[in-house]
Amino acid sequence: MTPEGTGRALVVGGGYAGLVTARVLADRFDEVTVLEQDHVTAAPEHRRGTPQSRHPHALLARGADLLEGLFPGLRAELREAGAPVSDFGQFPMLYPAGWSPRVRTGLALQTFSRPLLEAAIRRRVLAHPRVRLLDRTRAERVVLNDARDRVIGVRTTGDALRPADLVVVTTGRNSRLPAGLSTAGLPAPDVLRVDGKLSYTSRVYRRDTASPPDWQASLQATLAPTARRGGTVVALEDDRWLVCLFGADGQSAPTDPAGFAAYADSLANPHIKDVVTRAEPLGSIYRYGGLGGQWRRYDRIRPWPGGLAVLGDALCVLNPLYGHGMTVAVQQAVLLARELDAHGPADACARFQRRSARTLLLPWYLSTSLDLGWRPEGASVQALLARRYLARLLRRIPDDPELYRRFLAVQHMTASPLTLLVPSARGPSARARRGGERS
Repeated sequence: MTPEGTGRALVVGGGYAGLVTARVLADRFDEVTVLEQDHVTAAPEHRRGTPQSRHPHALLARGADLLEGLFPGLRAELREAGAPVSDFGQFPMLYPAGWSPRVRTGLALQTFSRPLLEAAIRRRVLAHPRVRLLDRTRAERVVLNDARDRVIGVRTTGDALRPADLVVVTTGRNSRLPAGLSTAGLPAPDVLRVDGKLSYTSRVYRRDTASPPDWQASLQATLAPTARRGGTVVALEDDRWLVCLFGADGQSAPTDPAGFAAYADSLANPHIKDVVTRAEPLGSIYRYGGLGGQWRRYDRIRPWPGGLAVLGDALCVLNPLYGHGMTVAVQQAVLLARELDAHGPADACARFQRRSARTLLLPWYLSTSLDLGWRPEGASVQALLARRYLARLLRRIPDDPELYRRFLAVQHMTASPLTLLVPSARGPSARARRGGERS
């Protein structure tokens, strides 16, 4: 492809992954159409198709940098809209072994609601003259040519064929693409699943800005095989707190106010309990379950149809507790752009699907290795060893600030996991920090 663009591209799904994909395609195609089944407005609003939007979201440092490259000034725009920013190392996290050290990392933590982020990106994407959004348009299936080696478009509601030179599927964890490929005579992908039976239960509260605490967010982690309850509280725009209570291995916080408060009170993190007890609730309580990891191995399908790409949650759903999903989606959009520049839509997509698997290796193993602790039966020796190593590392973090800095750099995908193998001097004891010092 040339920078001037040629041909037509369809993006199936108008959420976060679809929008960042449309942005990179707009520089490479004459016409980019985003198909979205929900009604979409310019305002930051929750949509039926993204039930996860009522729960916490965060961009890791790598993802935030890539987004800023695609949308210069986005960080400042979000901050102007009220999304606070601080150093990630100042984010108190309570692990089963104790509190994380307070350190300076240079890794920014900006917290916001999912609707605010999507609205800001959508406004910028739709301002591009080559992009249009068709909302309330349901994509039924991808259409291949007679030889079944090339995508020619997408059929939408009413059996209308929308032709395209490139189709990118970003329809999330409930994507119907595997069934569509089977209908077209192609094999369905192998699917890897690791389910820690995690659920989120969330509520928004009013934030008192007159006497703010010295933290922007606070968390209590779950960890197999014993710590089934956890939660987080994060500052959002419009002077709000978002409290999310985690349940793992089948645990789940109640959705009635009394039960929600009792669950929060059962946690050892005082910040979560204080907000639930003292702040004014601003809405209903929402639960979101089915948060297990799922990786559809499209990279293993041979041959792969030309002109078809799958990314975001439609490709791989990562446990949201570890915060990799949005970062991986923008990484994949940028990778797709590079492959299109080098090979064009006919040949780029098979290469993209194979290479996109590499973007998933680190986040997949970080999250699933820990989740396997709930049900280790049948896990590979490699996975069990990785889980044992990560669990040991998390036990050391409260006493080792240097190790914690390196761990966060790996988590934010700005450093290689090999940096965690470098020995570090033991930091000052964290025993005194445990308990109530952070309350």
